[in-house]
Amino acid sequence: MRYALLMNLALQSGSLFAALALLTACTKPEPPVLKPEKVQVIAVTPKGLELEVTLDAHNKNSVALSARSVTAKVTLADKVDLGKVTVDTKVKLPANKHSELVVPMSLQWGNTLQLGLLAASKETIPFKVEGTAEVGFESISFSVPFTTEGTLTRQELLVITSKSLPLPF
Repeated sequence: MRYALLMNLALQSGSLFAALALLTACTKPEPPVLKPEKVQVIAVTPKGLELEVTLDAHNKNSVALSARSVTAKVTLADKVDLGKVTVDTKVKLPANKHSELVVPMSLQWGNTLQLGLLAASKETIPFKVEGTAEVGFESISFSVPFTTEGTLTRQELLVITSKSLPLPF
């Protein structure tokens, strides 16, 4: 109702510019588009896996947004769930621009027996990162999904499994 009255006043005053400004100012923001750029294995240790996920965030809105946090689940070989991790990001996404969102993730190993079996059976072990970024400003928030994949090598897994399991290779 208030929007219609303001638009009427703008049009009656003969200001097409004012009417257009009101129309664009009242447009509801859309979620940004997240495109995974890369996932990099930073470290494989007896404690866990350190990853860095890089996302391209395209904010198509006329207002800046803020990427507040990223929550992700990591799975090895579609079988071994390494759990979820949430990382605070606090990255500004300027209006009408692409921004790089780099998210470091630290996950702990669960079942080292499963890791040893994977290392024994495959040369490379695929992993998947499925997550959402919480993006918005003040009263508007979006959960924007993304998925990316990478691989671990047998050698990387043997480093940790050889310290905790007696493997025959």
